[in-house]
Amino acid sequence: MSDASMSDTGLGGAVEPAAPVADAQAPTRRAWLGLAVILLAAFMELLDVTVVTVASPEIQSSLQASYAQVQWILAGYQLTFAAGLVAGGRLGDIFGCRRMFVWGVLLFSGASVLCAVAANGTQIVLFRLLQGLAAALMFPQVLSIIHVTFTGKHRAAAFGALGGTTGLAGIAGPLIGGVLIHYNLFGTDWRSVFLINIPIGLVAAIGASMLVTEWKSEQRPRLDLWGTALGTAAVALVIFPLVQGRDAHWAWWIWTLLGLSVPVLFLFWLHQRGLERRGGSPVVDLSLFRGGAFGTGLLVEFVCFAGVSAFFLVLAVTLQAGYAWSPLRTGAAFLPIALGTGMASGIAIPLLPRLGKRVLQIGAAVMAGGMATLMFTLHAHPHDLSLWTLAPAGLLIGLGLGMIVTTVNDVVLAEAGGPSAGSAAGVQTTVGQAGNAVGVAVLGAIFFGLLSGNATAAARHSVPEFRQELARASVPAAAAQTLELSMVTCFSDQASANDPAKLQPSCQALMTQAKQTGSPAAVKAVGDTLNSTRQQHFSDSMRTGLFYEVAVLALVFVLVFLLPLRRGLQAGAAH
Repeated sequence: MSDASMSDTGLGGAVEPAAPVADAQAPTRRAWLGLAVILLAAFMELLDVTVVTVASPEIQSSLQASYAQVQWILAGYQLTFAAGLVAGGRLGDIFGCRRMFVWGVLLFSGASVLCAVAANGTQIVLFRLLQGLAAALMFPQVLSIIHVTFTGKHRAAAFGALGGTTGLAGIAGPLIGGVLIHYNLFGTDWRSVFLINIPIGLVAAIGASMLVTEWKSEQRPRLDLWGTALGTAAVALVIFPLVQGRDAHWAWWIWTLLGLSVPVLFLFWLHQRGLERRGGSPVVDLSLFRGGAFGTGLLVEFVCFAGVSAFFLVLAVTLQAGYAWSPLRTGAAFLPIALGTGMASGIAIPLLPRLGKRVLQIGAAVMAGGMATLMFTLHAHPHDLSLWTLAPAGLLIGLGLGMIVTTVNDVVLAEAGGPSAGSAAGVQTTVGQAGNAVGVAVLGAIFFGLLSGNATAAARHSVPEFRQELARASVPAAAAQTLELSMVTCFSDQASANDPAKLQPSCQALMTQAKQTGSPAAVKAVGDTLNSTRQQHFSDSMRTGLFYEVAVLALVFVLVFLLPLRRGLQAGAAH
């Protein structure tokens, strides 16, 4: 794309163009094929965020990794991805979006190979950090390429397609991971979740080289090294403690790092403002924030993602740890959400030019309704939860999510001018990742806090029924009382354990005591009680945690009122 055409891609105009002008700017078939290619790469990168979640138990067992290393396999990727996004977007402005996209895809594929051949926990953590950096180089170019290639209603459709891809990749990750591990393709076990990136990456790199038109800023900005360092440090000082906080029991140094992020961010802003005044090329174009719409859009996106990713984490943990579902069955539970997301993308794209930001509000309301339906389902089926009972809530959640992710990219980038498309895309994606981290930290603290804090009360609540089961098994009163106390201790210890998959000593002692009674019925009563109590406890904890989701979605609904209405997205073609 030429520099001249780039200057006409802003979306902030208020004048509706005539139909012939819009037709004259209709993208070519090559542009749509190029979009398909970059969306394939985006799907690969976004899939890798969630697919590893299901594979993590297998990785831990195979590599004999510590529990902390398993967490960093997930969190390390998110950290380097978020920290490198702003710099990645600016590199696209300087050296060309297509060039940086291709390099990012190739580096991502290479890092995937390294992850697949890792021999121990330390190696795979390091390779995941590298994979996150490669993703930070690649993903902002996806947003930039869409922004500079499409205009008006075509841009809305392209961003809608990206939104649908984003939602489907996030939701399909657990299912795809479960399928790959269950069928153990070519005997590669968990390594297949990384090896699948190689053919996808090669197709995306070759296709982008052939079909995507190169673009770089006509101003040819220089990379601001000091600004990049300060910005990366500020993001890391926020993301790292939020990710690590729960495992560190929110120690003083966690709060110290979070506090340091404020002065570092202030220094970053001072440096960027000074560089702008001197006519330099700041890594973040501060002019993006002067109209107010871009900054408000970032706030909306931050709040959106503070709820979305955290929900999927809690749902996966509840089904696998609480209900002992397999990775494959857990993945299947996400199918109604994926179906709803796909349906909503088709609905939201034609609505976006007419309703603008209101599509976001509709999505938030529908998704909140889905959360309320899930809360009712958990209350009605604490012990017989199934794919079918989860399906109605999942479909509603997917419909709302699809409307949100289809719309939010276009809403946030609407006021981003051409010369700073890469910078705006990097900032936007960084804010989304920060929202992910904050959401996981907050909902994780609520959910896991409920699991550990209310475990003793949940176990004691099951004691009367447990006592009746022991009486029917003819267990003597003294032995029954000992089993009751041991059951409460076991359940509390197991719920508070750092590694829930590892059986605690108190639980081993409980099973030994049950066997010593000489009654198979007593052993069965212990197992059944622990199982039903765990299901009820996870169901209650998740149901309480979902109030956070409803509150976040309500806040999104309110914040959207602060954005420009923007009924006609075709106005961007004339701006």
